[in-house]
Amino acid sequence: MRKAIGLMLASLVIFCADAQTVKLNSGYDMPVLGLGTWTLKGDVAEKAVYSALKSGYRLIDTARYYGNETEVGRGIRKAVDEGICKREDVFITTKLVPWSNTPDSDIDDSLEKLGVDYIDLILLHQHGSNDDAVYRAMCRAVKAGKVRSIGISNFYTEKGVSHFIKNFDIPPAVVQNENHIFYQNNQLRDWAKGQGIYIESWYPFGGRGHTKDHLQNPTVLEIARAHKKSAAQVIVRWHIQAGYIVIPGSSNPAHIAENYNVWDFTLTDAEMSQLEGLDKGVRYENW
Repeated sequence: MRKAIGLMLASLVIFCADAQTVKLNSGYDMPVLGLGTWTLKGDVAEKAVYSALKSGYRLIDTARYYGNETEVGRGIRKAVDEGICKREDVFITTKLVPWSNTPDSDIDDSLEKLGVDYIDLILLHQHGSNDDAVYRAMCRAVKAGKVRSIGISNFYTEKGVSHFIKNFDIPPAVVQNENHIFYQNNQLRDWAKGQGIYIESWYPFGGRGHTKDHLQNPTVLEIARAHKKSAAQVIVRWHIQAGYIVIPGSSNPAHIAENYNVWDFTLTDAEMSQLEGLDKGVRYENW
């Protein structure tokens, strides 16, 4: 039944350039801009999460593999305790490794580390040896009220994503992949939209070793000058207007705030076309 509901909602997927949230096929709202916490450890992770929530973010992305769920949870609790936000206003994403033999207990452990009663979104982190068993555990967690929405990460083809639509009670609500101006994968994005699934971008600035190529790209800089914005803000804005959910990562409070300050301008159709023209079909990682 849940699967049927999700598929019926597929035709309702609309991505508005001015909207700060989208309605997932699970029925829950998800912010379109959040903080990624990959590589952030200890107090750095906690402070980054707190800074993000203070700057207006309401989507925080972590993973068991990152080893920072405890610190992410502390950052959220600090913001809640200070009245910056309420728990129900914060959309928390974590991920399960695909080789786990104990996915049910892993979900319980993530709940404990994050210090929450439910997780807004859990993703299967990537393809692995125990994909189906882990995804079934995620479905059980939804039915038990421990998790609200589920999805997958690092699946780049219709065939790979279709497996989780066709063979499980609950279809993915989100597919989180590497996406940036040089790897846009529009075909998957457009197909997924027709299935009621949103694509979420990690590495929106290209990731380690490639950020300079993105932030100093002449086309990006020209558009940034026209709007009196930074190159990073233009790239974040492009992701949102192109129909992606986006999670830039940073530990620098100034950069975190800058990356969120994208709601006061809109890229023109011509500018969007220019940025779409930068697509090289090049991924930097093979996860």
